[in-house]
Amino acid sequence: MSALLPLLMACDVDYKVDIDLDNDDKYCWVNGDNFHDIKVAVKKDCNTGDLLWVVTSDNSLDEWNLEQTIGQYCQFESEIIVRKRNDGSLYLQCILEDEKSRKRRTEDTKN
Repeated sequence: MSALLPLLMACDVDYKVDIDLDNDDKYCWVNGDNFHDIKVAVKKDCNTGDLLWVVTSDNSLDEWNLEQTIGQYCQFESEIIVRKRNDGSLYLQCILEDEKSRKRRTEDTKN
């Protein structure tokens, strides 16, 4: 993601996100200061298939928090949007795969 972030931010393109119509076009707006805050909010407030919209409270959304959120929550088959706001901070939008974060693959779970 680190190499991809400057490319995503350099794109000056308007994005269109297709949301599952069975989900009543819901979105889940999440804010916090770090990945732990984001994780707690997603588990509490979001549902599978929601448009996940992540911003931070006072800190800018850094690459590590973006990488963790995308890797653990975003649906890879749908568009993942990282954009810069007017104040220079970043936000993330993607379709939520599941409100439970993905688990890290271990030797025991390879198949």
